[in-house]
Amino acid sequence: MKRITVIIFCLIFSISAISQDLSLNQILNKYYATAGLKHLIKKKTIEMKGKSMRQGMETPFTVYLKRPDKYRLEVSIQGQKMIQVYNSGSGWMIAPWTGSTETKDLTGQQLKQMKKQTDIEGPLYQYKEKGNKVVLLGKKDMEGTEVYKIKLTEKDGDITTYFIDAENFVVLKTNTNTKIRGEEVESDTYYSDFKPVGDVVMPFSIEMKYNGQT
Repeated sequence: MKRITVIIFCLIFSISAISQDLSLNQILNKYYATAGLKHLIKKKTIEMKGKSMRQGMETPFTVYLKRPDKYRLEVSIQGQKMIQVYNSGSGWMIAPWTGSTETKDLTGQQLKQMKKQTDIEGPLYQYKEKGNKVVLLGKKDMEGTEVYKIKLTEKDGDITTYFIDAENFVVLKTNTNTKIRGEEVESDTYYSDFKPVGDVVMPFSIEMKYNGQT
């Protein structure tokens, strides 16, 4: 009788162990592996080209990233070029639509957001070393797809919730709350059309919404 009891207990324990979900570290490690971040960290420079669509207008852009802490964005607008640059603590921009081609120094929120663009792997990768905090909020259904919700609080107080596909372990959406001039601004970013670029997997389509507006 004791033997039967032990067998039943072991069977119940095995079923319970199988049904348990993944831990925060397991989810993050699967995400890192899927995205190919161990290969991405070896890249010294990155160049990305794309087109921005807004209110029916198509605008080509090019992004350059270089380690450490260097970012450059070039956007062609009606024959003119808008440029934003961040270089290890300082930043500037040229905005031809202002009627001037002189460089303008970036400060405050603009400089802060530019610096965040230089984090090539993103704030989830090595988050402890970056001074960030991460909490697993559980699992939910997002338009028919099961996702893990992970809340990341950066050391500056900005909060981003990541929605990671529970099957494929790619980030499908982020929800960000940022304080600008003392007011909280919420934005949603949706990622899709994932494709491999060498050993790295990247989303080739990104949709950004501010207060519900794309």
